[in-house]
Amino acid sequence: MSDQAILEVFHNEAREIIENIETELVSLEESYDSEKVNTLFRYFHTLKGSSGIAGLMEVSEFTHEIESLLDRVRSEEIQVTPSLIDTVLASVDLVKVMIFDEDQADGLSSQKEKILTFIGKNSNEVTDSSRPLPQKRKLNYFRVKINFKDNVFEYGIDPLMIIEDLVTVGTVIEEKIYRSRVPALDEINPEKCYLSWMYIIGTKHAKKKIDEIFLFVFDDNDIEITDITEDYREDITSDVNEEKKIGNILVQKGLITEDELLFALSNMKKEEKVGKALVRLKLVTEKDIEKALGVQVEVRKKIESTTIRVERAKLDGIMNLLGEIVIGQSSIVRFADELDEDKAYALKNSLYGLNRSTRQFQEQIMAMRMIPVGPTFSQFKRFVRDTSRQIGKEIRLEIMGKETELDKTVIEEITDPLKHMIRNSIDHGIESTEERIKLGKDPTGIITLNAYHQEGCIFIEISDDGKGLDAEELRSIAVSKGIIAKDKELTEDESYALIFKPGFSTANAVGDLSGRGVGMDVVKSNIDSLRGSVQIITEKNRGTTFRIKLPLTLAIIDGMLIKVGKSVYIVPLLSILESIRPRKEDVKTIKGQGEVVMVRNEYISLIRLYKYFDQVPAFENPWEALVVIVESNGEKLALMIDDLIGQQQIVIKSLDNTVTKDRSISGAAILGDGNVSLIIDIHGLLSEISSLRG
Repeated sequence: MSDQAILEVFHNEAREIIENIETELVSLEESYDSEKVNTLFRYFHTLKGSSGIAGLMEVSEFTHEIESLLDRVRSEEIQVTPSLIDTVLASVDLVKVMIFDEDQADGLSSQKEKILTFIGKNSNEVTDSSRPLPQKRKLNYFRVKINFKDNVFEYGIDPLMIIEDLVTVGTVIEEKIYRSRVPALDEINPEKCYLSWMYIIGTKHAKKKIDEIFLFVFDDNDIEITDITEDYREDITSDVNEEKKIGNILVQKGLITEDELLFALSNMKKEEKVGKALVRLKLVTEKDIEKALGVQVEVRKKIESTTIRVERAKLDGIMNLLGEIVIGQSSIVRFADELDEDKAYALKNSLYGLNRSTRQFQEQIMAMRMIPVGPTFSQFKRFVRDTSRQIGKEIRLEIMGKETELDKTVIEEITDPLKHMIRNSIDHGIESTEERIKLGKDPTGIITLNAYHQEGCIFIEISDDGKGLDAEELRSIAVSKGIIAKDKELTEDESYALIFKPGFSTANAVGDLSGRGVGMDVVKSNIDSLRGSVQIITEKNRGTTFRIKLPLTLAIIDGMLIKVGKSVYIVPLLSILESIRPRKEDVKTIKGQGEVVMVRNEYISLIRLYKYFDQVPAFENPWEALVVIVESNGEKLALMIDDLIGQQQIVIKSLDNTVTKDRSISGAAILGDGNVSLIIDIHGLLSEISSLRG
């Protein structure tokens, strides 16, 4: 591999590591956890090693210093404070410049010196006016074996009371009751104790606390308390790179000691497995072995599961080839329609199987392109932290729906719009700390990012618990800026939508964050270009939610082919509610609303597509033609067409603005006969119709 190729691989890896570092640092500031410190240490350690391999020795040396700082945090020489978080974040910024913009790195030597000076301080010299972040203490794990003498009751001791005391000092991880000493029913003496117990306890307390519980029974009974903290792991399947043997799993689960395992191994019978030997020697139960076997299977699956990095361009190439296959299939289906009945039947049967395989192929490729939104959402944590500090507000970002998956292309396109909307919530949505206190709110504002699947689409919500939007105030600002006429009547939703108008801003002055009326209009344009829509839900003094609706993928959709005049158009299947042939008396003209059609006691605006697209129709009367009822963002529209041709998988081809700037057209598709068909964007069509009427 060439040096350039090594550097490219390192750059890709470094971007991912740095994103993870920033996320973990902000998370660490929100709630201290020793495991987060360990994770950060590993990230810097990996970055140090990889940068050395790539020949970036200055980066390697500098990240080694940060690694050393985190090592001192791990050993509790230095406490985690906001100042320390600021320093490490500043070091991350410097590392980014050193890796991706080396020409600028020379000018940052003073910043680097400041960071190294901070790192060089010992624990007594690290001063910070802020209080140390609360420490989450590491649990200690103990295995407690309890074997009371059978005459324990004679001394006035109740074993169950002692066990009740034991389980209150921590969390019971494992509990076992041994009944091997229990005699036959007719031989049982109710005044004798026949049971033995084994507990694994996770606790914040030291061993001394456990010892105190058994203080009065230690001498006369068989009590064994073992500290297994160093060896114990609750999740043995995490972070594994080799298969685990049954004996090792049982040791790590705390069910047996190393000595007991060695004893079993040395006393195994010929061709006897270790699990059988442990059961025979009464060191574990059959159930313990079954659980260990389950863990072993999980470990094996994790080892077998591997990840391969694939360039997006290669996936795009495969997707394009799949598109050509879909187009070719459509052409063959059309050819089959022209054959005689017997030949067409045989060919269509074969095509049915091919179509099923092609659809599965498409689903697999789409699954490869889908990635969780979690990492994208998490990278905004630092943005919220830094931006809110910059303007003197206390704001925390909360994330929901991390596991929700979306096409990587869509995620990349939506990142900037999300940043604009979060910035808007920080600057305009969340009140100042003083205002929040006056209103009886928590001084710290909360912005929530949430993602979920619904209606075959993905929804992303950006919510804040701020002051909400005031429809009348927005309308007044729009009038003062000449965006709308003074006598223009608007609904509440239309008033809220004013914030997406170019040049609209509620800021009193131009600042670093906002005030120029640039941003939210770009957000709307970007979302529209993704065939998405945005809805605003707001309540005064309770907050605002921007709900973005997006397609899962930009590549292939299920579409309905419709005929208007001599042309064929495509309507996304997800937008269609139903198709009807209305009665003559159901079609009316209403003042201010235009032509409408009555559908189940509801008037829906009727659009004659032949007029909109300047076509010569087969039918001029709606009651002779077909009407397709479509919906976008809760708003319905009735489209008058000549005929429904049928459903088909559509490979979307984007159109340049030089071809059309009409928002009602989201792209084009090549049909089986080689003709090009335009794809109607229902949300865009609604916007265009609204503009024409307005």
